[in-house]
Amino acid sequence: MSYSLESIAQLDHSKEFAALHQKFHQFNPLKVLRVDQFEIRHSNVLAWLLDPNENHKLGSFFIGKLLSRLMTRVENEEKIENLNFPYYLYHNHSFSDLEVYREVKTVTGRYIDLLVVIPSQKLVLVIENKYHASESFGQLEDYINYARSIYIDDYTIVPIFLTLNTDAPSHTDFWVLDYSDILDILSLHLELNHEAIPDSVHEFLVHYTEILREELVTDETTVQLALDVYETSQPAIDLLYLSQHDEYRKYPRYKELYQQLESLTDSYRLALTRIYLTQKKTIDYIFKVGRNVLREAFLTFAKVEGFPEEYYKAHVRVPNFILPDWTDFEETIGKPEEGYWLGHGLIIWFERTWDDRLKLTIEVGPVHDEKRIALLNALENEGISIRSSSKLEGKKYTRIYNQFTDVSDWAVKTEVVEAMERLYQDPQTKTIFKKIASAVENMRYGAITNKSEEELETEIIRTNIPREVIPSKSFLKFIATLALQQDYYHYKPRYPSFIIPLFRELEDSYGQTREKWWSFNSAFIFWFHRLNDDRLKLNIELGPLYPKKRLEIIEALEQMGLSIKPKSKLPSAKFTILNSSSKVINWEDEEEVYASMLQLYNELSFKEILKMITIIKNEKIGLETN
Repeated sequence: MSYSLESIAQLDHSKEFAALHQKFHQFNPLKVLRVDQFEIRHSNVLAWLLDPNENHKLGSFFIGKLLSRLMTRVENEEKIENLNFPYYLYHNHSFSDLEVYREVKTVTGRYIDLLVVIPSQKLVLVIENKYHASESFGQLEDYINYARSIYIDDYTIVPIFLTLNTDAPSHTDFWVLDYSDILDILSLHLELNHEAIPDSVHEFLVHYTEILREELVTDETTVQLALDVYETSQPAIDLLYLSQHDEYRKYPRYKELYQQLESLTDSYRLALTRIYLTQKKTIDYIFKVGRNVLREAFLTFAKVEGFPEEYYKAHVRVPNFILPDWTDFEETIGKPEEGYWLGHGLIIWFERTWDDRLKLTIEVGPVHDEKRIALLNALENEGISIRSSSKLEGKKYTRIYNQFTDVSDWAVKTEVVEAMERLYQDPQTKTIFKKIASAVENMRYGAITNKSEEELETEIIRTNIPREVIPSKSFLKFIATLALQQDYYHYKPRYPSFIIPLFRELEDSYGQTREKWWSFNSAFIFWFHRLNDDRLKLNIELGPLYPKKRLEIIEALEQMGLSIKPKSKLPSAKFTILNSSSKVINWEDEEEVYASMLQLYNELSFKEILKMITIIKNEKIGLETN
């Protein structure tokens, strides 16, 4: 490969290079002051924003939103459970006594970037800011030990590792935050409160968010331009970049180039430096994108696995994909919010970790709360561990699987491809795929989504333990006693279900459900459930009829004395358990299971509801006849 000034001169004739250079060198007064290049200056901006008493006139908006984002990030879920600080207070607290300290020196001579103290809340934030930098050995341990030695009077200490791209901290006590969070908080404020922000402050924040956006928001057009330039001008880009960066000498692929650099004259070297410095941002970006082994390895991985192009995205930092079969899940789990990855409620991605391992992650995305919680419960029933905090209202992202592997040499594409294949073909990964499919299948047939909110909140879910089943012989004998036709029952080991002729007769007036529900699509259904405490439970449930017809049935049942919760009357309501009854039994005795099924079905409470449904059917038929 030829490395020469002639190859560099060709960059002047590249439209793609000129377009990138223009993008990265737009006027911004903060760039003139080089705020964008130095971590310490970003820390100064953050200190200014965090202090409610500063002259930005934002009050406690920024600190409140930062705490909110910190508490809602999926990476921090485990830490919330042990938090003494009542973090819900950030919504309405003024934080007027908040104090921000910069460059706090520890006893070992290191400096904490930002120390935020809120005496009224007994809260201390220890913020380690990493903007284009990596952590030093032992520094996080030093910072947290220092804070704990100073703030010992019932203070809650929250150490925060703030990075550009959600790098994982080496110390497990540190919470994760990144500059995308900072950008989101400031962008939202600028959008919603433009008129209330002083002009000078608004202008400053606009320029600052532009700097963050340039670092963080990598649009496909920009990436493609960089790839095009690198493909046509790789010798020039490599020569300019590596002439100023000795840290790549350890890679064999650059041995020849460094040998050539050593043979250059001082004037030649000076010329390279001058050219590089005038176009540094552009050259750095092209080199970073062009030599991105992770992206190139992922493209090979996707080709090897035969993924159609619409099922993956070769992102520079987090290449992502879905299994082609997952497109069938959309009807069951719904679509996520616009802009989420590949537009699917589940996503898989690779990333390079801070300690140079390859990580594979599977995540449930921001689908509608009802569908998301149903999916999480279905996954939980398959033995996938889900934190209870993931089911809180407003949660959007839940990572359900992480797996890691070592990469022997990140400069060799084939090594990275092999690592991707190891993670993808790992038996644990394959097992997770099967459990996801099983969970969605259970949702599709109503085995999970129709459980009432009260049951979901109180039922003890045993994860990672094989779930007991209801004996098929007992259920089929019960069905035979009721003399039900084959299409009137469905045996699922955990949730056997059935309907009776009365329910079908009701369809003449009220129709079937507006979406697939169990395997019957009937207005009402019976289903058995084996509880975690080994009781047998029978439920009768009203399903997702069209809202007007559903409300008509509910109001008729209420007039006859049945108590129904108000939320069941909402147009969005779909599932309402009208009655449940349970019985402790010996599951080893199939005859006892069968007898208990009959006993539950013949209980007076169920008979009363069936009488009400019969009256509703007859009255509806009478009205229609008249």
